[in-house]
Parts: sequence; structure tokens; C-alpha cells
Amino acid sequence: MGLEKFPFTSYDFWAYLASGFLLLGVADFVAATDLLTQDDWSWFQIGVAVTCAYVTGQLVASLSSTIFERGLVRLLGYPRNVLFGKTKPWRVARFCLGVYYSALPAETQRAALEKGKAFGVTQPGEALFWPAFNACRDRAPVMTRLDNFLNMYGFATNMALVCLVDAALLGWSYHCNDGPALHGNLGLLALVAGVGMTLRYLKFYRLYTVEVFTAFAYAKDK
Repeated sequence: MGLEKFPFTSYDFWAYLASGFLLLGVADFVAATDLLTQDDWSWFQIGVAVTCAYVTGQLVASLSSTIFERGLVRLLGYPRNVLFGKTKPWRVARFCLGVYYSALPAETQRAALEKGKAFGVTQPGEALFWPAFNACRDRAPVMTRLDNFLNMYGFATNMALVCLVDAALLGWSYHCNDGPALHGNLGLLALVAGVGMTLRYLKFYRLYTVEVFTAFAYAKDK
């Protein structure tokens, strides 16, 4: 079967299947059901496992979008506002996430706002983001970079949630269910990975918006 007939895109694999299998794998490991560690697999079992992982990954993506994009980012400040210096972060947040709160150069801000006037937009924010994004649609190199950032922050947010859930499962097994020390150690490792992937998500989410506004600001008028 050629690659063109492969039923999953790279985004499906990394954002959905990987996170789905990781969550199901840890749940299987904690419960000691050994469903995913069988020696012999039939094609039917493989199909069921992949389907379950894909569905689980889709559910994870929906939940992670709610928690991170509509919760965490809303709390910290959306990049479309942060990049124009319109967000006043808490001291702790600025100390821990200094790069996230870095604004665009003043010249870039002015150039983007000047372009926005053609659409009746005079202030930064969501109203400026959408004309800027629409202007990127006709530029293939820019859309390629945006797709790459989308894939990376989609993967990061799903893996961040899964790692945090896995940390909770392993921690519960160790502390509350007399699990082995291995569960506790893996739980700490999953917690560190979850925090790390959360930071990666914030980085790529910000870079996505940076790409939109800079491409818009310096695009040559047709």
C-alpha cells in the first residue's frame, strides 16, 4: 500500500494516535490488565486497538482544547493581545513565562495596525487577527509554517494533558493502591513531561500568532 493510501495524516498520528495509545497504555499498566502487552495479535485486535486509541486521542484533543486554549491561555492572556502589550500578567507568570510575554517590535505593531485600518480595525486583538490570518491564506510558504506550528502545538497540548493524567494515575496507584515504587517514579517522570509539554504548547501557540502578524505586517500590497 502506497503512502498516499495511508488512512492517517501525520497530524492524526502524532496528535491523536500517540496520545491515545499513551493514555490507554498507562491505564492498562496501572490496572495490570496486560491487554496491550500480548504476544500475539490478530488483525482484528490491531484494528480495535488502533480505533480505540484514535477515538481516545480525539476525546483528549477536545478536552485539552477546553483546558488549555480556553482555560490556561485565557488566564495567561491570548498571544494576539500579548504581542501588542495589551496584557498585564501576574508577576509569577511573567517570571516563569518571560518569553511568552515578549511583545512584537514597536515597528511591527504599527505596520500590522496600519494594515488593519483597511479592514476598519484600529485596535489589536481578535478583530485584527482574522484579517491578518486571511491575508496569509494566499501565501503558501506562510501557510506551510503555520501548519507546522499547528501540528506542533496540537501534539504538545494533547501530550501535556495525557502526561498529567498519566501522572495522576500512576501517583494514585503508588500512594493509594499500594503500587510498586516504579509507579511512583514513572508518575514523577510523567508530571515533569506534562509540565514540559505545557511550556512547549505555549511556545508554539505564541509562534503561530507571531507568524500571522509578522507576515501580515510586512506583506507586499497587491
